[in-house]
Amino acid sequence: MEKGVRWYAVRAFWNKTQRLMGLVEEAGYRTYYAVRTIDSLEGGGLEYRQEPLVPALFFIQCPVDWLLEFQRKHYNEFMIYTDVKKGKPAAIRDKEMDMFIMVTSAHNNESKQGIEILEPKPQYAQGDWVRVTDGVYKGATGIVKRIKKDRKLLVAITGVAVVAISHIPMCYLEKLDQA
Repeated sequence: MEKGVRWYAVRAFWNKTQRLMGLVEEAGYRTYYAVRTIDSLEGGGLEYRQEPLVPALFFIQCPVDWLLEFQRKHYNEFMIYTDVKKGKPAAIRDKEMDMFIMVTSAHNNESKQGIEILEPKPQYAQGDWVRVTDGVYKGATGIVKRIKKDRKLLVAITGVAVVAISHIPMCYLEKLDQA
């Protein structure tokens, strides 16, 4: 990976997500857009369609200078999630992004029925850290929380999104000392 290349979260405006992602990829940088596969009975048969997990939110892996120049050229088409204290684009830790990609793309989205996106809130910054030891999400780490009387594994990209995964058997969880 090129020196200084980090992940950044951006939100596209006016249905520009696909066009912007194409421009980023043409420039040689990686993007990620979390989608889920929805199945429905249409016209007498089972049909599949993809829909965004978080509409208009996508991620760009690039140097910050390139991202700022790209924003200058397309200033009214997207916003960059920013570190409010520093006034600069908020880089996402590789470990957070790896976990987010892992759980939002597990088995080509076959298991998305147990996944939901939650607004990031400080209450999710505390709790027991665990690792999933088996199953579809094996290797994912996150925080276990009870939400709506159901136990869920939370995997977060700080300040951007929190993914909640349900239906993970307790026997698949291993408690960790720290994140």
